[in-house]
Amino acid sequence: MATVIRTKNNKKIVLLNPAEKSKRYARQLKTGKVSETGKKLTVYQKGWRSGYISSRSDNAKAYKSNQKKRKYR
Repeated sequence: MATVIRTKNNKKIVLLNPAEKSKRYARQLKTGKVSETGKKLTVYQKGWRSGYISSRSDNAKAYKSNQKKRKYR
């Protein structure tokens, strides 16, 4: 669940868990825009978001593989 925090300057910051962050990044890659500002994503931003999503996928595959190995010990 997202957590909203207010700074000393009364600026609002939203902290997302990894699953919510991945969903947000996938949505932004699909639309090609940053959802908060509406600006177009740069090549660097697209690469960062794509890498984050793929690393989460790789970690999930590794975790599932380890769980299968433990099952047969």
